[in-house]
Amino acid sequence: MTDPNLHLVVMAGGSGTRFWPKSTSKRPKQFLSFGTAPDAPSLLQQTLSRFDGMVPESNRVVVTTRLLESAVESQVTRAVSILAEPQGRNTAPCVYWAARAVFEKDPKGVMLVMPSDHTIPRLADFQNTVTRAVAWAKSHDDLVTLGVSPTRPETGYGYLKTANGLTGVEGSGGFGVEAFVEKPDLARATEYIQTGNYLWNGGMFVWRADVILKAFDDFMPEMRREWEAAGRKVEVAYPRMTATSIDYGVMERARNVVTFTLDCGWDDLGSWTSLEALAEKLSARHEAGVVTGGQAISVESYGCIVDAPGKLVALLGVEDLIVVQQGDAILIAKKDRAQDIKLIVEKVKATRPELA
Repeated sequence: MTDPNLHLVVMAGGSGTRFWPKSTSKRPKQFLSFGTAPDAPSLLQQTLSRFDGMVPESNRVVVTTRLLESAVESQVTRAVSILAEPQGRNTAPCVYWAARAVFEKDPKGVMLVMPSDHTIPRLADFQNTVTRAVAWAKSHDDLVTLGVSPTRPETGYGYLKTANGLTGVEGSGGFGVEAFVEKPDLARATEYIQTGNYLWNGGMFVWRADVILKAFDDFMPEMRREWEAAGRKVEVAYPRMTATSIDYGVMERARNVVTFTLDCGWDDLGSWTSLEALAEKLSARHEAGVVTGGQAISVESYGCIVDAPGKLVALLGVEDLIVVQQGDAILIAKKDRAQDIKLIVEKVKATRPELA
């Protein structure tokens, strides 16, 4: 049964380049599907559907950019509201605007702030954790972040250092947050895993709208000042708002931050190589590696990632390659250079901007 005081805010303004050529500036990762079925839902649609039965459709908001507004409209129902930013200013202004919208509609509203481009294979586990976080946020003036239970010493994520466990039935599985920790090197990440009191910072939040607005007043008072000076006109206020992340602007400075441990197979799909972990969870590996679109045959080929919708890709005597075809563009790269695909995108922008 949906809760009329729950409000879902999905952040969908990113324009990442790591999944080029499948992902472009006009069709970034959140609008893509990485399933093998041609009609598989996009990551944005999957994000919204995770809250079916929890959040009414009329209480769902997608925050995106003007450039991507029509793309969002094509993927959501009419009941879902869209806040189209006049310009990208990182996540703090995005959250502030959404909090204002929720508070004006429902002063008692609890916000679920979620990225639009993550995968969560075990939905029931995710929803159980969210339910506990919501119960805590309703009855406590805390900022709740969902900390992901780490499965490896990951150097690509920030971490949450946990403190004492929360008390009471509502606090089951919850902890205070002692510190936000930047992305570590491998040795430090290994140490974090061994100590057992560190979680990955997944960038997912639960809080009452009034609590996060007070936190903005405490740590970023300029946000309210600019908002009110502009007569609450987004076009005027937004360019003046501090362009920073919600972590830097508020969360790392607040003392009322708690976390609930999320163990649901979460992955942020940060690059093409992250599809290998996803394929393992979905038991979808191919003899040559991972095939997310199209068909592959291989002879003496291993560890490759292939995405070429409608195409047959033949692999002979190769290892650890990324092979992606989308429209008129084909990418062939070594897997260990997956984080450098943005270098290719910069060259494409200069020579074939219509493909970037």
